Amino acid sequence: MDSEDPVACPARITLDAAQLAFFGELPVPAPSVQSELGCELERGHSGSHAALGQQVEETMWWVQWTLSASEINPYTWCPARQATAVADREEPDCTLFVGHPGRHSSGKRSWRGSEAA
Repeated sequence: MDSEDPVACPARITLDAAQLAFFGELPVPAPSVQSELGCELERGHSGSHAALGQQVEETMWWVQWTLSASEINPYTWCPARQATAVADREEPDCTLFVGHPGRHSSGKRSWRGSEAA
């Protein structure tokens, strides 16, 4: 079994006023939009960093950033599910976005695509 506790990327971003205003104007207000977010991908991932900013129905608005730029992009949930033999009953689904780099993550456990049910 190729599972282990997730080791999150340590990168962080502080949202600017325009980004906070964007979240504030979405049709479903977030319980509390945090001004500082941490990357939710695994340590050593390829590409830009990513953190969930807010979910509106089936659309998740992810903040993605590099050292020189940031943007907010709409995604849907990653469809990967943990194999039932190893799934945490409360978190069987990947909590990242479709097409994310690296392993899938439920927040409590990471797994490779070959373990998906």
